[in-house]
Amino acid sequence: MSSRESVLDRDRAAVAGGRLGRIIVAYVLAAFAGALARTFGLIAQETAVRGFAAMIETNGLSALVAVPLFSGLVVFLAAAPFVTAFLVFAEAGGARARALYVAAGAVIGPLAQALIGVFDASGRPTNLALYGLAAVAGAIAGWVYWTVAVRAAPPAPPRLEAARRGEPHF
Repeated sequence: MSSRESVLDRDRAAVAGGRLGRIIVAYVLAAFAGALARTFGLIAQETAVRGFAAMIETNGLSALVAVPLFSGLVVFLAAAPFVTAFLVFAEAGGARARALYVAAGAVIGPLAQALIGVFDASGRPTNLALYGLAAVAGAIAGWVYWTVAVRAAPPAPPRLEAARRGEPHF
């Protein structure tokens, strides 16, 4: 292995290490953003039906803090298998289009909601409006993920094969 290939391998490892950290932070932020959007939607719906004061009286003021935090954890866990599958596809293909991540979030949101419904012990069916809210929250989460992990990410290092052939790699 030449010294040029060694430098490229070292650069590739450094970028990959930085990308992994960025991916993890972006996923945590996206899950929390999705939980905030979902909570806002639920509060807006209940406020429209019953009024804000009645909603606070029933749920308590602490629900405005506790619900997004616990929802963020639930969203993080429920969406993980779907997000992992999508990110493997996106990272392997070098996908960087914002619309792709927003659309993926809009699909993953309802999938995560369905998974939550499988483990819901209440026995109540999930209403259709909650799936719509999950799609909107997922789209917001996809945008947050794209903003942190993709848009702000450095470009991938040049491919080693191109460098071996002596092709330019800008």
